[in-house]
Amino acid sequence: MNPFEEKNEQLNTLLTQGQAMEAFERFYAEEVTMQENENEPRVGKVLNRQQCGEFVEVFPDLTLKILSTAYGDNLSVQEVLFDYTDHEGKKVIYPEVAVRHWKDGMIIKEKFYYAS
Repeated sequence: MNPFEEKNEQLNTLLTQGQAMEAFERFYAEEVTMQENENEPRVGKVLNRQQCGEFVEVFPDLTLKILSTAYGDNLSVQEVLFDYTDHEGKKVIYPEVAVRHWKDGMIIKEKFYYAS
């Protein structure tokens, strides 16, 4: 197993345990870029920390399940199933794919693909 694969597994463990902010702090580089579908990427850890924190705060009952993982050259791809209650009290379950690029054991770029 490559070192970043082990870190990806540690990241997944934290995410499935509801510790998204701890995962973010441990595994995302200061210069990370994150992008939702074809929206403009968010650049830097400060901006992305804020976005991640807001998402977690808005959906406190959010859980996720890792459905599959694939690895390439400093690349990990996750298929994830999100489960949460929206603002109207409706149960929401949706799939997402996250493509992560790694450098020196940290995520430097992540793009999310999902139906919008």
